Amino acid sequence: MLRAREITKDYTGVPVLEGVSFSLPAGSKTGLIGRNGAGKTTLLRILTGQDDDWSGKVTLERAGSRVGYVSQHFPPFSGSAFDFLMEPTAAVRKRLEELELAMGNGDEKARNRAMEAWGELRAAYDASDGDETEDRARRLLFSLGLEPVADNGVNTLSGGERTALALCRAMLDRPELLILDEPGNHLDLWGLAWLEATIREYPGTVLVVSHNRYLLDRTVGRIIELERGRAREFSGNYSEWRVEKLRGAVAGEMAWKSDQKKIERLEALVKRFREIARTHPDPAWGRRLHSRVTQLGKARERAAERPETERRGPAFSFSSEASRARLALRIQDLTLGFGGRILLDSVSLVVETGERIGLVGPNGCGKTTLLRCVGDPLPGGETGNPAVWVGPSMKIGRCSQHGETLDPAKTVLQSCIDAGAANADGAWKSLSRLLFTRDSLEQTTGELSGGERVRLQLALADIAGANFLVLDEPTNHLDIASCEAVEDALADFPGTLILVSHDRLLLDRVVTRIIEIADAGFTEYDGNFSDFWFRRYGDSVRRLSGNSVDLKSLRKAEPPAAARGPDDGSAARRRGAVEARILALEGERGELEKRLVSARSAGDLPRARDLGNRLAALSARIEKLYDEWE
Repeated sequence: MLRAREITKDYTGVPVLEGVSFSLPAGSKTGLIGRNGAGKTTLLRILTGQDDDWSGKVTLERAGSRVGYVSQHFPPFSGSAFDFLMEPTAAVRKRLEELELAMGNGDEKARNRAMEAWGELRAAYDASDGDETEDRARRLLFSLGLEPVADNGVNTLSGGERTALALCRAMLDRPELLILDEPGNHLDLWGLAWLEATIREYPGTVLVVSHNRYLLDRTVGRIIELERGRAREFSGNYSEWRVEKLRGAVAGEMAWKSDQKKIERLEALVKRFREIARTHPDPAWGRRLHSRVTQLGKARERAAERPETERRGPAFSFSSEASRARLALRIQDLTLGFGGRILLDSVSLVVETGERIGLVGPNGCGKTTLLRCVGDPLPGGETGNPAVWVGPSMKIGRCSQHGETLDPAKTVLQSCIDAGAANADGAWKSLSRLLFTRDSLEQTTGELSGGERVRLQLALADIAGANFLVLDEPTNHLDIASCEAVEDALADFPGTLILVSHDRLLLDRVVTRIIEIADAGFTEYDGNFSDFWFRRYGDSVRRLSGNSVDLKSLRKAEPPAAARGPDDGSAARRRGAVEARILALEGERGELEKRLVSARSAGDLPRARDLGNRLAALSARIEKLYDEWE
């Protein structure tokens, strides 16, 4: 579908992309990954023609193929949701009218040019069924549950609604290539399930940038990794890519070390032969020396290149000890509202010390508002709610979506000292592990980027010795490596946790109970996210491989029969057994990955290689079970 060759781009002399080459097979679904700042968005802007200051070549296999693009940021627009969907078509129609007028005016040459341009534009318009755009737009709005706000101003829509609207606009023209930059931003769990189904079922080619590992696992069959300005292609989803990358890194290090040992032995031998040849006039020693020098030169030529050291990622940690108290939090008959709307109506909840709670629900259901009621008030004068009791031995650490827990006028250093750091050296000791520079201490928190605010809030929780973490989307603005570092730290955290997140792998690994907010009330599910999702929705969207998923109907779905009561059917029992096996093996896979990374860091390469082989075999078993489950 698309070929990119030797794409090179720099900013003020600093290289961002250095000879990037890859291809997108027609109909493929490909994930583009890399650390923040690796150049992913820069590459997308080049592919979509928004940046012309680069060298290299990008070609579409079929000239005239339509390309749809959804940016991370919603474009400025002052009209209604329906007007936003129709804007590109309206522009084409207006241009056709202008060309029709031009065909009847001016000299013959101008009329001929206008006629030729009109013919090309009209052919493209007809190929995309432009006359049916209004009907398609209405159907898309209906499927998203957005038809009630179709005539509302775009600026009145939520972030999730605007994300879905931007994706609909990109698909409305039925592009052969769809390019998506973080399309899961602002979508809730239900919106993400709809997005997964949409990407998987899209008939064209899709290139998606995302830090959402679950989405990548469920939607793509190819991975392109951007690292150090270069691109590497891999066949498989994100989890398969990660396993192979870990194994490849271990194998590369082992090969390099083996070659270096061989070279060291030959160097020692050459040195010894040279000493003997100097003291013995026998020509045979000169020939032996020459032979060994030649052998050494060939060994150096054939030696494996030294593997590139992986760039250091943030090292999150939470050093507190769990409280010995029995209760961490009690909510009794709590009612919360916003803007005249009841979000929670007389809800109650008990959280025991050491519990790990995942809080889920549609955007706008009250999750963030509830977290603000837990413990100390946030800046801005909000007061505690008498219906919410927090154990006196609980020391709360917070992370809010947009850094609301931080005072934007305070410096990073002052924020650390307020949290308990003794001095600048103590603050720097904690922050340096999270990739802050020494100069960052003097910045105000209001000057920090979104990712820096997240990292600072988590660092402050560690500095304060928090034993009760209240986290609202702690992986927002973080790249995949940072998300995994947060996941590892929370998995090892011994205290109490209440977590709001759209990162389903994070919820799977660190929580043991799910609280769903729906219809202004709580519904509790024991287990992690996968347990909750299957009990709530059965197999309708778990692997998103069957019928298309309609977001509107998905939000209103009733729990399947298996979740509402006992099911004596043999098929249901077999499915449940396979599902339980999958969940157990997924947990085992996570532990194996962690042990492999530790073995590699410790330099125990034989053990790392063995773990890598076991990890690959385990991943193959998991995929077979998924096939059986489907």
